Amino acid sequence: MSGFGSFYEYFLLNMIITLSSISNFRHVTMVSLIFLLVSLKGISTLHAQQLPYLNTFSATETNGQVYLNWIIASGNTCDGVRVYRSADGIEYNQIGDIGGICGSPYSAVSYEFWDTMPLLNTLSYYKLELGNLGFSHTEELTVYDFSKQGYQLIPHPFRGGGVIAFNNPASETWKLLIFTLDGRLAWEAEHNGRTFSIPAGQLKTGTYVFQLVSQHQNKKLSGKLLVLD
Repeated sequence: MSGFGSFYEYFLLNMIITLSSISNFRHVTMVSLIFLLVSLKGISTLHAQQLPYLNTFSATETNGQVYLNWIIASGNTCDGVRVYRSADGIEYNQIGDIGGICGSPYSAVSYEFWDTMPLLNTLSYYKLELGNLGFSHTEELTVYDFSKQGYQLIPHPFRGGGVIAFNNPASETWKLLIFTLDGRLAWEAEHNGRTFSIPAGQLKTGTYVFQLVSQHQNKKLSGKLLVLD
């Protein structure tokens, strides 16, 4: 005996035998209980056998826009694809619709969608609804607007920590230096991402000056940072 189905059938058979041996057990009650158990098995089997209809689903930023790409696995077809976006992961709005039959019974099929007006400086959530197949998993992404100063402070003023984000398309190593107004070094960090996270309590209440310096010292950004309780 192996697998959930076999165990369930074994359990169900023994339950029927046990109930049948009780002479005063009402027939109607036994039939109702068996029906309930069979229904639960059907629900469990349905969830266990859901098809992995997507080979991949990804969201990436390119030049201030969000590129969504997904591949519907071979053997799956659906009635159109709807693209949804959310600012909180709870309430979603439809931002795109690809009509017609999607997927193929014979081969995997790739699709793409561009969100040309993404939400800026906040975490966005994307998911797909593939016709009769249901919803995809959720992809998360933040698109930063660096058009004015080359960086973003989120939130600003900082309350309980915050993020300094900057443009780093080549994944260079950058150093962050934060100074008090009298020139004392208050915090520093270094890595090759595009955000520096300042932990809560790391900086006392006040105004600071920060510098972002690239690895080869050929690019610099600077600004002021306000920290509140």
